[in-house]
Amino acid sequence: MKKHSRRYRAIKEHVPNNKHYSVAESLNFLQNNNREKLKNIKASFSLNWANQKNILKSKIILPHPLPPKGKLAIIKEDLPTDIVSNLTKNEQVELLTVAEVRQKTEKKKKSHETKLKTLEKILAPKGAFPNKKNGSLTENILTEVEKFQQGEKEIKTDKGGNIHAVIGSSDFSRKQLEANFKTIYDTIINLQPVGGKGEVLKNITISTTMGPGLKILSQK
Repeated sequence: MKKHSRRYRAIKEHVPNNKHYSVAESLNFLQNNNREKLKNIKASFSLNWANQKNILKSKIILPHPLPPKGKLAIIKEDLPTDIVSNLTKNEQVELLTVAEVRQKTEKKKKSHETKLKTLEKILAPKGAFPNKKNGSLTENILTEVEKFQQGEKEIKTDKGGNIHAVIGSSDFSRKQLEANFKTIYDTIINLQPVGGKGEVLKNITISTTMGPGLKILSQK
């Protein structure tokens, strides 16, 4: 049985097993119980007809996104001069060669590996290898950089048919968190696949990272 932290258990004592909260009530509870340390607040959605073979996903830009972590690395080799000039002025972008990416992500360099393909074994396990499906391998670089700075994120079902999405930090205002939740909720409701019937969602919980989940009332 998983052993939870003392803080988790202390908060859990105030969460009745069968109680369902409104979104506003859950956010109020979580913010009031996490004053001493900033924590991300996430919503978890359990979907009825999502499974390992039926992965549902979408890209979203929240009305109140978290600031991007770190910089966006862009491989500058073969880029047009005007695009390089534009990106050089962007403080959230780091222009790198393939060799420089390797140096930042691999301790031991293998001399026989060349070009972008050599990064796959290093970056793929981190979910950071560029590919066309998620837009990170693209000719529309400036557009993708703008989306990154706007906080665009991909949400998708895991193997259990659940979607977990951060809706903000515990220092966000209640209105900001509610607006972010609504954006994610509305997106998920529209993810129903061809042939999908009945209710989209089984249940929703909202929690802080590593904290107990609060069951949310139906949003109908």
